[in-house]
Amino acid sequence: MSATKAPKKPKSADKKGAGSSKAKAAKAGKSSAKSGAAKRQNKDGHKRLWPGELDGLVLSYMHRHEDELPLSPTRIAKAIKRSSGAVGNCLERLAKAKPPKARLAKKAPREYDLKGVKAR
Repeated sequence: MSATKAPKKPKSADKKGAGSSKAKAAKAGKSSAKSGAAKRQNKDGHKRLWPGELDGLVLSYMHRHEDELPLSPTRIAKAIKRSSGAVGNCLERLAKAKPPKARLAKKAPREYDLKGVKAR
């Protein structure tokens, strides 16, 4: 018994786009693009933010809850329905800004407050 191998596909067919449905639709003159509103959504259906928009969401949440400061990135993230990693990175960036817009109050676990920060 001799095993026969299936013929190899050309490498160009393996690349994304060469045989994709988008490429085929474009050749046929059909548009496969989603509407503008649908493009601005995350996988979970939440509105996708513009650059810098997360900073405003985080700071406004902190200002509304000043009596509960310091706050952790996780607590803020759950409240504004964003990932804790994104909120943590945002808070770190806000703390390093010139002038700082937030302050690292506690290193472990990380918690941030607005002490020594000028009001908006």
